[in-house]
Amino acid sequence: MHIDLLGPMAVRREDGTAVTPSAPKRRALLSALAVRLNRTVATEELIELVWEGSAPPTARAALQGHVTALRRLLDGSGLELGTRGAGYLLAGEPDRVDVLHFGRLCDQAGVLLPEPAVPGEGATADRALFRLRAALDLWRGPALADCGSALLRERILPYLTDLRLRALERLADGLLRAGRGGELAAELAEAADGHPARQELAVRLVRCLEQDGRSAEARARYERAVARLTGPPGPELRRAGERYGARPEGSRTAGAGPAGAGPAADPRPAADPRFVGRSAELARLEQVLPAARDGRPILVTGPAGVGKTSLVRYWTARRGDAHFPDGILRADLRGFDPEGPRRPAEVLGELLTALGVAPDALPAEPEDRARRYRELTGGRRMLVVLDDAADYPQLAPLLPDPPATDSEPAPVTIVTSRSRLRHLLVRTGGIPLPLGVLGPDEAAALLARTLGADRTADEPEAVAELAERCDHLPLALRLAAAHLAARPDWSAADLAAELADEQSGLAALSGTGATHGPLGLTAALDRTYRTLAPDAARLFTLLGLHPGAEIGTDTAAALADLPPAIARTLLNRLDAVHLLEETGPGRYARRELVRRHAAAQAAELGCEEGVLALDRLIAHYLDVTAGWTSEGTAADGRAEDWFRREESALRAVVLCAEQKDRPTAAWQLAHRTCPLYETTDHDRTHWRAVVEAGLRAAHADRDEAAIARLATDLAVLHVDRAAHRTAADQLERALAAADLAGDRALRHHCRSRVATALLRAGRYERAVPMLGDLVAAARTSATDHLLVRALTDLADALVLAGEPEPALRHADEAVRAATARSGGAEAVLATHSRARALHALGRRDAALSTARLAVALGRTVGDPALEARSHTLLADLLDALGRTAEGAEARRLA
Repeated sequence: MHIDLLGPMAVRREDGTAVTPSAPKRRALLSALAVRLNRTVATEELIELVWEGSAPPTARAALQGHVTALRRLLDGSGLELGTRGAGYLLAGEPDRVDVLHFGRLCDQAGVLLPEPAVPGEGATADRALFRLRAALDLWRGPALADCGSALLRERILPYLTDLRLRALERLADGLLRAGRGGELAAELAEAADGHPARQELAVRLVRCLEQDGRSAEARARYERAVARLTGPPGPELRRAGERYGARPEGSRTAGAGPAGAGPAADPRPAADPRFVGRSAELARLEQVLPAARDGRPILVTGPAGVGKTSLVRYWTARRGDAHFPDGILRADLRGFDPEGPRRPAEVLGELLTALGVAPDALPAEPEDRARRYRELTGGRRMLVVLDDAADYPQLAPLLPDPPATDSEPAPVTIVTSRSRLRHLLVRTGGIPLPLGVLGPDEAAALLARTLGADRTADEPEAVAELAERCDHLPLALRLAAAHLAARPDWSAADLAAELADEQSGLAALSGTGATHGPLGLTAALDRTYRTLAPDAARLFTLLGLHPGAEIGTDTAAALADLPPAIARTLLNRLDAVHLLEETGPGRYARRELVRRHAAAQAAELGCEEGVLALDRLIAHYLDVTAGWTSEGTAADGRAEDWFRREESALRAVVLCAEQKDRPTAAWQLAHRTCPLYETTDHDRTHWRAVVEAGLRAAHADRDEAAIARLATDLAVLHVDRAAHRTAADQLERALAAADLAGDRALRHHCRSRVATALLRAGRYERAVPMLGDLVAAARTSATDHLLVRALTDLADALVLAGEPEPALRHADEAVRAATARSGGAEAVLATHSRARALHALGRRDAALSTARLAVALGRTVGDPALEARSHTLLADLLDALGRTAEGAEARRLA
């Protein structure tokens, strides 16, 4: 059980179930005991806190009643409430109370020291930052809200608030040293607004804004902080105000005077020491720089959390001084902000201020601002970074003019966006630089660099699994590292197991603090989702019901009940913002974390809408697989190609149909896919999961014929696994079910399927006798319609077993019997068997003549698949004779 007091009081069981006491005095008692966990609290003090100094004569007896109720609540929770002398003690692990967990993390990060600790380097410094971040993330709002005792809150809150602000200041110092101060600007702004007298917050806010290239905001925040003080600013705040200056980030000013004139600026932030990999992308930035100087913006695109901004910052930290002596301008366009993207006029005002234009001299009209901005950036060897762009209309006024001549210096513009911004590329000749996820080695290196090699070296496989669970996405990897840094007793395997949980895994990669949410992965995906038009958002949500990693246009259309053309348009819109990735015509892939996010959205659908969509998905797969048989499917290459793409989704749909009480659909899908599992190299554990789910569904459907088919499929699986005794047992169960269904043909089919599987496994000594029994069983008036197929199968088995003479006899009998039954497909297949037997006997010319006869018969039947099999047989025989040119022609016709 966990007791959360850093926000509205909440008591949670391990599974997340809320069990917060409803009675205010009971909440007050539990809160008072929790903040002093493992320490005795005197009865008199508890009475004072619970009744807030106005206790009635019956307070002691009432307190005992509340204690009894809390003991029932805490029973088996890991927390134990006991009596100690003249008081009570709540015992348990400190991390079960968020107030104590917060204090422990602050202590580990050095916040409780009277003076800031000397900052460490590398992994040590990163661990301190992670612990500070984790500590602040525990806050969900004002501490001890609704705890039931204003007196308790009055006594505890000042200390907790001060400790929180000290932690925030220490985190700001660490991020500033790492060149990442901009990450904390929003959180510092909220804290500074709430505590205007705390100048330390204002100082750090101004520095973070300045480091992020937001000089206008830094100036405004400084002036606001000074205006709200009752006295003069302290020395730190004065120095912060003097330092930021009206200039872009860089080693030189970019003021209104001559390029490069002006005093030296603060040193450029150091390159982020956690940055790993990206050598190809960094090289690409260097390669395209000459073209970018001609006015073609560089567009760095990729999904949320892939590290677009980090890449640009790292490159500018390393190469900015060499390439851009006139400085760097940076603007955050907040294209995917929950409050909407910034207006170009606002951004232009910030950029002009950084270029030296006084705030009171800014042009009023957006067009005039854009004109002045182009005048001031023209002819300068500077860099303009437009971060997190929404679309081309937002960007157009912010793009500097291209150079008038080849020799004229010009700014370089880099745009980052999770949108592909195709309009920008088309209209400006922009240079795309797509950014994908990290490779496995780079992802492992990032975890090692942030956590420390000592934490990752002993479990490389677990680290690789953790990276995989994070989709190799830098943001997810860093959040995972922060999660582990705050939990020294956890291993990478522990966190990987938590991330594997379908329901709660994504929460481990999400910030939970009041202002830190936007740094979490869920919040980053939410920001992309909110920019979608309603129809695209609906499709994304419905795709959450699809369990696969890859989705086809037809499947999406069926799921959303849309025409394929409209579905394709909406899928392309999702691809445009990297929620999907088009892998081929009409095929779209998505990362596992995106799939889970969509599934979470789908869980919020109304019951009826979700059920109807799921039924449409099941119906779609039933339509696609309609007509699949153990013979035809295995020979159909198109079915195999489709199955390789859709296997994971199809498997999940079978399991889902079973769980959602759709037994008929579940066993039908399972049965239709089993032949493809049999003839492809898919994981046999997946096959087993599907066929066992289908068999359970057949039993639930009370359909004996279905039970016979699925039990046979399971027997075939056991043959494939060489578990022949188990296969025989399953076959007996299938035959018993076929007998209960009263279907002799089904009984024959069950035995034939298993015999064919034995042949494929090379167990001719088992298959041939079984097929001989089937021939004997078919020689009755009631079953003579099964004779041709039985004879054909036996002939083929005998050829494989090295007995071509009896094979030819059975094949000849099959041809005669089929001809007597008016030919058709049976006659074609029997002729195939005869050709193979003749070839095995060395009668090659007769075999070729018979194969050509099969081709001719196939044309009369009107079955393209059967005709193709006839051509393939002829091609195989020609190739065996060395007549490869003729064989190639026959294969072309197949």
